[in-house]
Formats: sequence, C-alpha cells, structure tokens
Amino acid sequence: MKGEIMSCIFKIKEGFNSFTNTEKKLANYILKNKEEVVNLSAQELSDKADISPAAVVRFSKTLGYKGFTALKVDLAKDRDERENDTSVIISEDDSINDIIRKVKVSNTSSIDETIGLLNVDTINNIVEAMVNAKRIYLFGIGASGIVAMDLQQKLLRINKNSLYQMDPHTQISSSVHITNEDVAIGISYSGETKEVNTPLKIAKENGAKTIAITRYNKNSLSKIADYSVYLPNDEKDLRVGAITSRIDALTIVDILYLGVAKNDFERTKRDIKKTRDIINRIK
Repeated sequence: MKGEIMSCIFKIKEGFNSFTNTEKKLANYILKNKEEVVNLSAQELSDKADISPAAVVRFSKTLGYKGFTALKVDLAKDRDERENDTSVIISEDDSINDIIRKVKVSNTSSIDETIGLLNVDTINNIVEAMVNAKRIYLFGIGASGIVAMDLQQKLLRINKNSLYQMDPHTQISSSVHITNEDVAIGISYSGETKEVNTPLKIAKENGAKTIAITRYNKNSLSKIADYSVYLPNDEKDLRVGAITSRIDALTIVDILYLGVAKNDFERTKRDIKKTRDIINRIK
C-alpha cells in the first residue's frame, strides 16, 4: 500500500478552505452533483460549473490526481464522509447515554478519517528518519503537548533518545542545539502556534529533518516541515476541548512509534522488558 489513501470527497472537503474562488466554485458543484460528475467530460463539467476546462484539470491535479479522469474514477468509488451531527459538541439536553454515543461515533469516525489522510510513503520516510536520528525533539503545547509527551514516553521505553520540555520557552531555547543528525517533530492542530512553529523553523535551519503533525489545510507549520502528517479538519469552532484532534494525533504518534519499534524488534522487546522490570521494583 503506497501513497495517498484518502477519498476524493474527503480531499475536497478537507482542502476547501485553502482553495481559490474558482476551485471552490468547482468543488461545490462536484459535492452537490457527485453521481452526475462521474459521467461528464472535463468540457461538460466546465460548462455546467461555468469555468474553463483547463481549470477542471488544474483542480484535479491540486487534489493529487494525474487528471480529471483519475479524479472521476476515485469519485465513483467514494463513500460519503460522515455527517456533522456526529460531532461531540454537547447540547444542554444530552443525556449521559447521548454523550457516550457521540464520543464513540465521533472518535471512531475521526480515526477512520485520520487513516484515510495518511500518505504511506511519507510515514515510511518519517519512520526511517526517526530510526536514524541521534535525538528526536518534540514540540507542542496544550493538548498537543500531551501528545508530544506521550510519544516521548513511548520512545524512551525503547531507548530512543527523545526530548520534550513542557515549558514553551524551554522548547524554543532547546531548539538551538538541534543538529543535522536530529529529527524535530512539531504538533499543532491549527498549524499556527508560534511556540511550535518557531523551534521547528530553527531545527530546519540547523539541518534537522522536520515533521509536522497538523490539520489538513495549508498552514504555517506544514510549510516549514519536510514531511507533514495530516489530521482531519473536523474540530468545531466551539469546542469543549481538543477532543477528536487529540485522538487523531495520538493515533498518528502510535503509528510512528510502532514503526520505529519494529525496526529492531528483538532489541525493542529487550528494552521494554528492562523498563517493565525496573518499574515493577517500585510497586
């Protein structure tokens, strides 16, 4: 399994905010007329959407397809993305049973979407960089900081040198010591967190491999990073906390951790046994 595995409809919905006005016009037409579009030529679609045939082809390439025909093939086998009413944003009348259902449905759907956004080649490249890194620096604050801390804890258990500082200023100051032998990972759902973007930019300037874990959209963090792993762009503006984005990011770091761990499986088993044994001494 290689390359992008996300659906056409999902690509359109996730990237919508970064599209040009012409692209948004075409995207809206496709989303409203999916079954019709798969039977149209680029010329026919351009006539119906009132844009040029060249714009149809450019839009297809923006989504990662070789041309409009490839887009139609993917569109034909799409299943619709989940509806917004599965959001975990609570209402005043929700019962505990309602909340349980919303959390289950939302988290399950969001993980599925996260997997759908993965580029397997990118994941392989990131894992290889992490395996070969002298040190792995992790940057994140708030809920993203919890994710960074989780990855650090996992990596330390398999004797992989990883560094995370809870204090944002310490994160920034530590980045000046990063070298081209290191890997730096920035985690930010918005991609616009200065306390994360600044140290990742410094790491890149120092020659380190840089990785972003951020939402699927054009943002400052993804522009800095050598590799980006994307989260679904489904957190609501009104949030009771970073819920699905945290679950999504934890899913990503679990994949990266296990990718690193399986590189030298026998050593991983020995290291985990050592850490388990030492912890058992204090129980």
